[in-house]
Amino acid sequence: MRIGRALAFATVAWVATACTTGQYFPATTEIGFPPTTSAAPIPAVVTSATPSGWVPVAYGNIQVSVPTSFSVLYPGWNACGTASFPGVLELGLPVMTKVGCGAAPQPSVTVVEIAPYRPTWGLDAGPPTVLNGLNVHPLVVHITGKVVGYYAPALGMEVIGNGPLAQRIFRSLTRSPRAVVLAPGSAPSVPSGWPTVMFQGLAFNALASWPVTRTPMAGAAFAQTCGVFGMTLGTVEVALSTGLQPPLVVHCPSRVGQSRPQRPRDGVEVDGSPVWFPIALSFSEQCLHLHGLTACPATTPDYSILVLKVTVPGRSTAVIVSIGLAGSGMVARTILYSLRAA
Repeated sequence: MRIGRALAFATVAWVATACTTGQYFPATTEIGFPPTTSAAPIPAVVTSATPSGWVPVAYGNIQVSVPTSFSVLYPGWNACGTASFPGVLELGLPVMTKVGCGAAPQPSVTVVEIAPYRPTWGLDAGPPTVLNGLNVHPLVVHITGKVVGYYAPALGMEVIGNGPLAQRIFRSLTRSPRAVVLAPGSAPSVPSGWPTVMFQGLAFNALASWPVTRTPMAGAAFAQTCGVFGMTLGTVEVALSTGLQPPLVVHCPSRVGQSRPQRPRDGVEVDGSPVWFPIALSFSEQCLHLHGLTACPATTPDYSILVLKVTVPGRSTAVIVSIGLAGSGMVARTILYSLRAA
């Protein structure tokens, strides 16, 4: 049983014969490939849903916000050591099944999980409602009637958990910037003050206030001192990398179970070679077609960076483009739609 679900049922006197199977709603998707120039409305990130001082954390097409004091567990991470935190946000399934390596979850610890939806005995999907513009179903404990999370059918994802801050975290639920960037709909206009950047056969537009750096090191914008690769960009900039040198390796104490939420950043990096890229990438077979280019989004990582494998006419190898996903996602969407052959 996952931590979030374990806490959701912590107050329930579990009797198998008393439980019924919750309703099942098949997942659909709001994400379209390729983008269109139609007048279809673009889904929105409700940035006002993030309480002051909290940090938005995205996982795939969904996002919640948590206090900066929380620990964030990424898929496959070990939950050891998280019992000392006031709260834990799980993205997917961690290695351990209990907070604190076997210690029972404490009532004062808030544990919330974002994961693909799956029907569970004892949980009913309640009548549909709207939360921050997103159609959701509350997840209700069958015996007690307590709401322990929400399921978003259009995204195929659920947010579930318990603890003092759980309900407030649920109220921050919204689409992620990634969902906005990859949604079908009209292409945004590039503001007149955004200059054109050309590198490795690509041209694109970015904010004039962003510094432009050139480096041979792969994944330069990903590098953060004792940070976590692939979660968010390290610097707001335009990083132009030939990718001919391996990324900087920083030896740090173990961060498993100890990662604080990282604030998403805008920015863009172009890598001329994927050979030394700092993280393993898996790409979607559904690609976007932009101004003669083919851009295939990475399915991993799927946090606050959109990584794309871009095929440029006349080049024998693909170019890797990484765009920071912050705020409403519209800055990233504008950069994406501006990609073209130089």
